[in-house]
Amino acid sequence: MRNYFLIFCVLLLLPAAIWAQKKETDPNTWHGFKRIHFTIDSTPAYIVVPAKTLPGNPWLWRSYSPDFHIEIDSILVAKGFYIGFLDVNNKLLYGQPALMQQWERFYDYLVNEKHFAATPALEGAVRGTLCEFAWAKKHPDKVSCIYSENPVSEIKSWPGGKLKDAAFKGSGAPDNWNQLKSAYGFTEEEALQYHDNPKDNLEQLADHQVPLYFSFGLHDQLIPMDQNALVIANNYVKLGGPVTLRPMTKGKQEANGHHVTIENPEAIADFIIRASMTKIVENKH
Repeated sequence: MRNYFLIFCVLLLLPAAIWAQKKETDPNTWHGFKRIHFTIDSTPAYIVVPAKTLPGNPWLWRSYSPDFHIEIDSILVAKGFYIGFLDVNNKLLYGQPALMQQWERFYDYLVNEKHFAATPALEGAVRGTLCEFAWAKKHPDKVSCIYSENPVSEIKSWPGGKLKDAAFKGSGAPDNWNQLKSAYGFTEEEALQYHDNPKDNLEQLADHQVPLYFSFGLHDQLIPMDQNALVIANNYVKLGGPVTLRPMTKGKQEANGHHVTIENPEAIADFIIRASMTKIVENKH
């Protein structure tokens, strides 16, 4: 009799366990928030929807790795931001012109069809930096701010690992270097001569006073700060552009210093909120 009772209890609890597992992997949620899937042409995309939206429908445009270091994004959604993500194959995610055409269509859909704010905040890391700056330099009037983790200053640093500076410490990523050349249609020589990196041609962004915020590890051996984050910041400051630099010094330092703990997500979220809402107010006048 006791065995029958135990079996009954297990059968009673089983649907709840199955439901919980389904809820955890439900593609219509993102870390507890509502998510809506769609496609831009044939490219998968989605938006994460806040329970209550801030005035003007501000949004964060995540360029890369949307499920890594989600603390900032989660804070923003909880405070009324949308998140937009275009799920491009990582092998094609290097800021090349063909990708920028896809970004144009994604932006037009969210702004013109969904009535999102005309000036998204851009967020990315590593290769995402190449995409953020490629698009922002084309549209300096359509960006509220740029936040980058471990930003890449130029492709010769990452993925190339080919800077001739004797002090250069970056190891590069050969597979990614080949992917980048293929994405752009570059020969080796053309890739080495490329002059529209994130560190280059920042005049229009500075003229529009687009604020930048970089977080990075002090001992990152893949994307060394002195050849990447600090180079972009130095070039931008010389043009009069506003930059915030925040090294991550607490918490874990993994993968040769490349993966670090984001120790101040609230402050970064506040930076994005201020920049975004300021642009929304300016655009009303």
